[in-house]
Amino acid sequence: MRAIKALVCALALAACGDDGGSDAGNNGQVGDELAGYCIATFTADYDLLSPFDEVALHAEEGQRYLLTGLPDSPALVYQHPDGAFDLELDVATAPIDAPCLAEGAVLTSEYVAFAELAVYSDQALQNLVCTIEKFTRGSAMGFGYGYVADNVYEILPQGGFCDGLESGYVRATRITIGDMGHVGVPVFDLFQLQE
Repeated sequence: MRAIKALVCALALAACGDDGGSDAGNNGQVGDELAGYCIATFTADYDLLSPFDEVALHAEEGQRYLLTGLPDSPALVYQHPDGAFDLELDVATAPIDAPCLAEGAVLTSEYVAFAELAVYSDQALQNLVCTIEKFTRGSAMGFGYGYVADNVYEILPQGGFCDGLESGYVRATRITIGDMGHVGVPVFDLFQLQE
């Protein structure tokens, strides 16, 4: 059973450039550290649009991105050195090769943190209880979060991180790429195709 993800506070200001800004020219593609998860490979150039109908990402032929939200709400995961964010993917029009989207594909999943997250027991972020290291993988039981105030989110790791912690608080991660900004909790449900 997939967990219901709480609404993420995201701010898309305008289109971002093709070079990906501070992500070393990778344009947000999947890195070697997460090989083996479901990806979409673009078979032609394609523009993904923001909620404001601006170009949020210009994907070029051959570029590869992690997939999240499978099977019902596919989205691309844009990796950044400071975290990640997801972009809605229209699988009916996007020119992609994605074996995990094939009819009848059998998938397994787990949650992955895309940034180091200091987890506190209190909303004021005074009592540190654990740190979730970047690329830590957690149980597929679920991971939820919701905005509280002042760039602080309450997280509900469902026991999948921090030695079974049920809830805690984290400071939101901020990513800026070109003229586009994103604020949220960079933990995504990633999938693997079962053979």
